[in-house]
Amino acid sequence: MSQHALFSLLPRWVAEGAEPLPPERPGEVAKVFEHLGSIATPDVVSLYSTLGGMRTMDEEYWRLWTLEEIAAQSFSEFGVLFSDYLISCWEYRLRPVSETHSSVFVDRFDGSPPALVAATLEEFFQRYATSAQDLLNQ
Repeated sequence: MSQHALFSLLPRWVAEGAEPLPPERPGEVAKVFEHLGSIATPDVVSLYSTLGGMRTMDEEYWRLWTLEEIAAQSFSEFGVLFSDYLISCWEYRLRPVSETHSSVFVDRFDGSPPALVAATLEEFFQRYATSAQDLLNQ
């Protein structure tokens, strides 16, 4: 994953008081995803090697979970939960779609299967950087 979009968001999150957490070791990222029956694709490893999650929501009411929070989830064929909107009104899943990247899905827990939000994690953060509310409310 090119980290340009993610790096452009870090100062914004700091200014908003979202309290970005220190990066995780790549091996720990892989271990957590394997524990949940998934794989941490290189883009997911890159994300968590840059940002270890957020302590609080940003001003868009979105929050990236820590590895500890991810590990506490149960296995799902729909992917690994990794973030939420409006204190879990709905949550986002990472599903590996190739050896190199994962897609992002929104799970609204309304009986329907999770819906594709972004074909790649990079696309997710690019769209977040330009229009977070459009992305989060689609």
